[in-house]
Amino acid sequence: MRNLFANNKKIPSFVSEMSSKIACIFILIFFVNLNCISAQGHAMDFFRSTGKINTVLAVVVLLFLVVIFFLLRLEIKLNNLEKTINDEEQTG
Repeated sequence: MRNLFANNKKIPSFVSEMSSKIACIFILIFFVNLNCISAQGHAMDFFRSTGKINTVLAVVVLLFLVVIFFLLRLEIKLNNLEKTINDEEQTG
């Protein structure tokens, strides 16, 4: 990220620092959630016994897909913004 914004004077330096902090927080939350998911308790047995485990899995997959879709849209918008900034610098 730092290399993307190194030549551009309009974008403040805290953007790259903030994005690295967000990435660290995301990784931390992800690993904490993996630990919670791996611990199978009474709740998982309850969902299996009532047949609701498929509903839980569907909701988790749906949320994952929504997050992926959001991140892809954000990446496309950022790429377009970078292109317009680079075009303005070359013409101006």
